[in-house]
Amino acid sequence: MLKYLVPLILLKKGRGLKQSRRALTVEEVMSFPILTVSPDESVQTAVVKMVEHDISSLIVVDEEGRDIGIITERDVIEKVVAKDRDPKSVKVKEIMSNPLKKISSDSSIIDALEKMRRSRIKKLGVEREGRLVGIVSERDLVYAIPAMYELVEATSRERLRGVVKKEVYEGFCEECGIWSDSLNVVEGRLLCEDCMEDIRLASED
Repeated sequence: MLKYLVPLILLKKGRGLKQSRRALTVEEVMSFPILTVSPDESVQTAVVKMVEHDISSLIVVDEEGRDIGIITERDVIEKVVAKDRDPKSVKVKEIMSNPLKKISSDSSIIDALEKMRRSRIKKLGVEREGRLVGIVSERDLVYAIPAMYELVEATSRERLRGVVKKEVYEGFCEECGIWSDSLNVVEGRLLCEDCMEDIRLASED
């Protein structure tokens, strides 16, 4: 359960992210191009390919290039190494995870984390217009957290600048006694603009 701790904390803290001006999307943090493997190739071949490209998973595609699953280092460890099977004789299709769960490329990274949490997985295929264009991992999303919070903080500052208003009142100025429709609170007193200016000039002397 520990592996899901960071995403869960992020989801709790990031409930307001969907209301931000522009949340980070899956496409901005996904890995591409996609590296593939045939379901009939050996696990040994798949592992060598992962090592060569320094990746932890491969998309499994059929003869027509359609994705039919994914093989990850976890699949290899749990289904081959832990069971003392020979990776040269075990085929990819015997241990791959399928179907490949996907998410739209324009989805927010919060949506991706939530989908991973619900499905208890660590990788998602990324689709654009029905075509697989990348893969995003839990690690990709966690690495994006600092940039995401910078975006949220910047958006919050913009929002605050838009809602903070100067309070203005109508009434008699407490300094000169003249009626004004633009009184401002200064040190606990309602003052007109002329008296405010006089006080400002006096303070500069």
